[in-house]
Amino acid sequence: MLSPYAIDKLLRYFDAIDRHVTRYMTYPRPRDEESMTAMLIDLLDEDVQLHEGIGYNIRDLRDDLSAASDPTSVAFNLETHKYRKDFENLVSQADLGLIIRYENNYEPALSGQRSWLLQAKRVYETKHDPNRRYEPRAKFNSFDADQDARIRELVRFVDDDFFRYLLYCPRPDGLDQRTKNELSYLRSRALRLEIFDYASGLQVRDDVLNGSHTLAAGMFVADIEGCPKTLGEVHAGLLKTATPLSWFIVQHIPGGESHLRGRLSDGTGLRQGIELHRGSDDLVSMIVRGDEEVVGIISEKLAERRWAGRMLPAATLTITISAGEPADRDRPRWDLVD
Repeated sequence: MLSPYAIDKLLRYFDAIDRHVTRYMTYPRPRDEESMTAMLIDLLDEDVQLHEGIGYNIRDLRDDLSAASDPTSVAFNLETHKYRKDFENLVSQADLGLIIRYENNYEPALSGQRSWLLQAKRVYETKHDPNRRYEPRAKFNSFDADQDARIRELVRFVDDDFFRYLLYCPRPDGLDQRTKNELSYLRSRALRLEIFDYASGLQVRDDVLNGSHTLAAGMFVADIEGCPKTLGEVHAGLLKTATPLSWFIVQHIPGGESHLRGRLSDGTGLRQGIELHRGSDDLVSMIVRGDEEVVGIISEKLAERRWAGRMLPAATLTITISAGEPADRDRPRWDLVD
């Protein structure tokens, strides 16, 4: 579990990275998905953060957590992948593997991890009004029905809901006033039925009352189902069909449970499609980390169905959030005291 204090500081930290990456959306020549994904990866390095002058860097986060005696800590591990030549057609430079690992050294049973394959998409400028580069109707790169079908086939075959879109958008505070107002209205409408309970709900309320600094983000994570097609739809689906990356990370600190099984819009559920005698999340993490044995088996099986999708990320990022230190596992548990 995360304390409300840790949630607040983690959101602030990941939001600072969001702000730095998506500032390129409003440059005279906006960056493409591959460039922004590379920047996102670079900014998770402590030295790069200091060099780039991130507003709230990893040292600030550690200092704040330490000052409050909060036992939460964060670590990052980046794996860049080199594949065999016959796998090159399965690699996408714009895609990123993401593993969120939680290590609870006080209650080890609550530890676990979740893994996703993220495919990057960026929203494109509108040309209707020269004074408004990004209107709410600004669209993401064109929807590819064949690609969507391949993604769904992969998700069904692996039998795990592990695919997400990583949406790059300009942050509202960098846009014209009219667009700011419209996006703010859409976010307010999206949150109108929120109860604002528990630690995360109270954090949403605090963020709204303080100007929506982390909710009015630039990087969002979206599911296959109902993925927004415009900038306005991103903000209209806040925390439902589109979640800021900072919130996505914090909300997916896992307990011991595995991935949730889901259903696709055609009514079919996920099914078991491959037997490797490994746990569900372990299998997914091997795909996300580009394990050639697993990917080779899946590619061979799917090739029989004329499947030609890309499933290998150029890099995999593991975010490890810990409670306590490893030495705490060996200390007597307070819940065992009579």
